[in-house]
Amino acid sequence: MTTNSKKLLYISVSPTGEYSTSRQVAAEFITTWKLTNPDSQVLERDLSKESIPHLDAEAIFANYTPVESQSPSMANKHHYRIDLINEILSVDEILISTPLWNWSIPSVLKAYIDQIVVTGVLDNGKPGLTGKKVTYVIAQGGSYKEGTPKAGWDFATGYLELVAKALGATDIETILAEFTLSGVAPGMDFLKDAKAKSLETALSAARKRAA
Repeated sequence: MTTNSKKLLYISVSPTGEYSTSRQVAAEFITTWKLTNPDSQVLERDLSKESIPHLDAEAIFANYTPVESQSPSMANKHHYRIDLINEILSVDEILISTPLWNWSIPSVLKAYIDQIVVTGVLDNGKPGLTGKKVTYVIAQGGSYKEGTPKAGWDFATGYLELVAKALGATDIETILAEFTLSGVAPGMDFLKDAKAKSLETALSAARKRAA
């Protein structure tokens, strides 16, 4: 057990609260992480409650505009992006939990990613996540693994792992919880056992990853 003080940034996305599988698995991770890292700090950013603005022209071009030429609105939007970047750069580990919606990530998570990727500040040329441990928890209504009818329809996992890699991270792991719509969506009740097994596997993986 390490005694070094660490910081973990936990970014949650699901709007379903206590009914969220991704949040449940992430909570298991955090519980173990706190035991493994006593006196450490967890910073939480709940994207289901915080409105992350989508990029507009001012936000994009502020990075290429001299400070003295920026309008107050442009400067505020740029400072907002820099604050998000400074937050993620200040931590040792990053945990992101999200559902898979329509084969990809929810738009609010994409908006967050767009906000923190700033040329010359945090991008492929400024790999600020080097040395940071990045863990994704993704809850999927069905399964998109090889051999399933919709194999290859998961456009979230590869994208999120690419983002972390492009920003410099090398210690990246994705934990999947599948069949979460079983017992909810019509016609999926027969997958309840597979859902339970997948959840237990995800919880176990979360504990192992956090230890």
